[in-house]
Order: sequence, then C-alpha cells, then structure tokens
Amino acid sequence: MALGNRKSSDIFNKKTGGSKDSKSIDTAKETEIKNKFDNGEHIEDAGMFENLAPALYAIQQLTEDIEELRRYITAEVGDGAQGPQGPAGAKGDTGATGATGARGADGARGPAGADGADGAAGTTDASKLDASTLPTSRPKDRNKLWNNRGVVNVS
Repeated sequence: MALGNRKSSDIFNKKTGGSKDSKSIDTAKETEIKNKFDNGEHIEDAGMFENLAPALYAIQQLTEDIEELRRYITAEVGDGAQGPQGPAGAKGDTGATGATGARGADGARGPAGADGADGAAGTTDASKLDASTLPTSRPKDRNKLWNNRGVVNVS
C-alpha cells in the first residue's frame, strides 16, 4: 500500500528572502526555542505547562509512535538491503540445437578395409631367414620370431 498524503504542516520553517512566510523564523529564534525546550522551561512555568499540557501530551505520544515505527522498520523490514531470493521461475524454452561436430573416437566404426595382397612365397630353409627385419625384443605373443642379437629366436 502506498504512503498517504501528509496531513500536518510545519509549525515553523527557516525560509528566507522571497520565500519567507508567516511561519518563518531565523536561526537565532530557533536556537532560543531549542534552549528553552532543552532547559525544560515549558514544564517549569506552571501556568504555561497547564495551557500546553494537552498539546505536549499529544506530541509525546506522536514521538513514541514514530520511535516504534523506526524500531519496526529497522527490525522487521531491514536496512534496505536486498532480501532473500524468491523461488525460481518456470524454465524457458530450449534453444535450437547447434550443428553436430565430427564424432572422432566416439563415432561409429567405419567399414572394414579391403584385404591386403598375398605375401611372397615363404621358405622352410632356416638359413635363409633375415633377422634384420624382425623386432629386437621378445614379443609377448607365443610362436613369434624375433631378432636376439643377430640370431632368429621363437618366443
């Protein structure tokens, strides 16, 4: 709910020059009024106090109400900092899907390649084996040939 329009008006103001009106006072007069209030002169003069008592009582109640509003706003509403975040809203539409890139290692396996050419005719003569084209460390698989320092061995 919005704040209503102000009903009260200033008791006095400090307007000067062309904006001065019937409620305008200068700084010296304001200081005089403040000093009388601070010194309790409005209570010490019994005749003045009797005349002002109902108005002073109403002003005191207003002061207490204002202080209660100040306490409530500070404690319950806060200092103007952002409050807790509300619940999340509904999820928006999904955007368009971008192009699918190359799948690389994750892609489907391609078709099998063509069979290789037949090898050259072999020989059973061990003296004609060339160890220079064989691996130089013992293969993990069994029955494989390997070059053991110039000697052909079978793993």
